[in-house]
Amino acid sequence: MRGEDVPRHDGDAYAGWFKRRLVEGGPWVPVRIFVEREIDADTGELAGPERLVMEVEGIRSDRDPADTFSWLTPISRAEHDRLTDMRLRDPRFFTSTDRIDLSEAPTLPPGVF
Repeated sequence: MRGEDVPRHDGDAYAGWFKRRLVEGGPWVPVRIFVEREIDADTGELAGPERLVMEVEGIRSDRDPADTFSWLTPISRAEHDRLTDMRLRDPRFFTSTDRIDLSEAPTLPPGVF
């Protein structure tokens, strides 16, 4: 298996870190998909079915990850954390449903504000 890409299937959601735009020309927003499961405290076994849960901008979404999975771009956890940090520090990214033009003003490096 070493060196081979993990097989992906269009439309099949999987856990990981992603980014997407909520509107055309809008900023990238961080998305996380993770597996949620209920574990019986006494036996340590699953108490119900596992399910995929999606967080968009750190807020739990009620949507099924499979419904929007084709719009997501896989990224590393470091990139996800960088997007999250940028969205908290840069006022241009506060509203993810507005288009932005990053050529209007330069984006300052981390730690400069």
